[in-house]
Amino acid sequence: MSFLLPKLTSKKEVDQAIKSTAEKVLVLRFGRDEDPVCLQLDDILSKTSSDLSKMAAIYLVDVDQTAVYTQYFDISYIPSTVFFFNGQHMKVDYGGEDPALRSIKAVRRTSPAGTLGEKPVNS
Repeated sequence: MSFLLPKLTSKKEVDQAIKSTAEKVLVLRFGRDEDPVCLQLDDILSKTSSDLSKMAAIYLVDVDQTAVYTQYFDISYIPSTVFFFNGQHMKVDYGGEDPALRSIKAVRRTSPAGTLGEKPVNS
C-alpha cells in the first residue's frame, strides 16, 4: 500500500515538506518499501490518510535515501515516525516513561527529607 502515499526521496524534499506544511501535523514515516512491518504501517496510514487530510499530511521517507535525517533523528528501528507542526519537531509520548523522568523519580525516592522540598515517597 505504500504506493498510495506520497514519498520523499531526498533531503531537499523532506526540508520542503517540513517548511511548507502549515496548520497540519506532518507525519514522516521512515522505513523501507520492501520491509513487511513498514508495509503494515503504510497500509494503516493509507487507510486513514483521507480521514486525516484536514489535520495531517503523511509522507513516506526511505531511510537509505535520506541518511542525513536518519542520523539526525537517531532512527535505529524501522518503521519510525517523526512528527512536526508548523515546522517544529514534536516529541510524541507513546506511553513509555521518559528515562529522564525515571532518573528524577529515583533521586526523589532516595533523597533525605527536605533536600528536594518534599518528603520521601516512603514516609
